[in-house]
Amino acid sequence: MRHPPVVLGIVGKPVAEREALAAGVTQLLGGAQRVARLSIGDYRRFNRADGVKEAVTAAHPMGLWLDIVEQHLGLLKRGEAVLRPTYNRQRDAFEPAAYVEPRPFVIVDGELGFFTQGLRNNLDIRVFCSSDEPVTEWQGALASDAMAYVESQRKWADLVVEPLPAGGVNGKKGAGLILRPTLPYLELEALISAAGEPTAMRLELARDMGLPVDRVVIDAAISRQAAASFEKRLVAEMAADYRHDAAESALNEAKSGAESLVLTQLLVTLFVLKVASG
Repeated sequence: MRHPPVVLGIVGKPVAEREALAAGVTQLLGGAQRVARLSIGDYRRFNRADGVKEAVTAAHPMGLWLDIVEQHLGLLKRGEAVLRPTYNRQRDAFEPAAYVEPRPFVIVDGELGFFTQGLRNNLDIRVFCSSDEPVTEWQGALASDAMAYVESQRKWADLVVEPLPAGGVNGKKGAGLILRPTLPYLELEALISAAGEPTAMRLELARDMGLPVDRVVIDAAISRQAAASFEKRLVAEMAADYRHDAAESALNEAKSGAESLVLTQLLVTLFVLKVASG
């Protein structure tokens, strides 16, 4: 492993999907012993009540201490610990700061993680989680701020995760992973074809924002058997000291039936490990 930690940034408005991806990759990389976690939501300037008074939504950069996030990422990359603020969403209250020690990997997630050049410069891999809920259906100022500040960050991503329509009798969603040329190279075609399930998960050519890209499609109706075949093949590609944690984490996630989520977590983890290996 290289000395500076690898920093993964995950951005997007669907909070549940974004946090599930961050949590899954954390476990695949070995949990808290190997991964330092930052949530940009902890760096809020205001609680909800004060945000209403100041007319600042959760998707507006004026509502966050983004310069402090930049500073903390820089310190962690230099191997120094930070005191991270803590915001409790359930209680809408600020709590005592948490001591975050440097680790081989850092994962930072939030709605505005790519918003400034300083933030982007501290990220080795940038993942954008797209929502299948139209921005126009969000409420008032939140809709305009989300479009202006959150959705506009998609252009800075190395990898975009898009939900695909639910399929089959179970109503599960699939996923499309747009892979931009800024990602490290992986033999994805060989990895996917080796699993022997060409329709359940496949690599195809597509266009995104007018540019040609590779796209991994995880079918909504993928079976548990097919997903397990892909998971086994992807885990086998990891460095030996990560395989046990990764296999155990993937198995636990798979019990929830979220096959597309597990496979997305594994693919993102592979890219992170590729960066770490140099």
